[in-house]
Amino acid sequence: MVTVTKFLTKKDLKIKICDCQSEENLKVLFKEIYETELRIQPNQVLEGAYILRDEKIVARCEECKKIYSIRTTFEGGFKDQCLSVDSIELFDGSEKDLRKILNEMYDEYEEELINIATDDYSVKILDKIEDEEKIITRYAYLNREDKDLYEDLMNK
Repeated sequence: MVTVTKFLTKKDLKIKICDCQSEENLKVLFKEIYETELRIQPNQVLEGAYILRDEKIVARCEECKKIYSIRTTFEGGFKDQCLSVDSIELFDGSEKDLRKILNEMYDEYEEELINIATDDYSVKILDKIEDEEKIITRYAYLNREDKDLYEDLMNK
């Protein structure tokens, strides 16, 4: 199942990532997701699917504009969920450097199955494998409307 998350909060991540004083609101600029959804038995429909998800996220604090590279792992279903933040790194380059890195990361996926583009974002579904027990999906998301990231291009 492909999901697009445009913002992350302390509630989503279970910890505060940025050290600024405001309520945390991280705008997702890029995501690479590797997700395994275990198929459920018909008698377990109300319990929902069980999902394992690894995410590589690049996000910007809306208040102080710091940029973070975050790795998370999610495991669970409707009833029980466990999210862990595996690593956090602060990006210290320029907006142009970041845009170049994000575009290179997104463009390196040349063998996509599906490429979805809107005015706001692009999603590439990279792999999808299904069998009787599970659905494995790998996809990438790129935010294409962040005014800070594309400011120099918008002012031309």
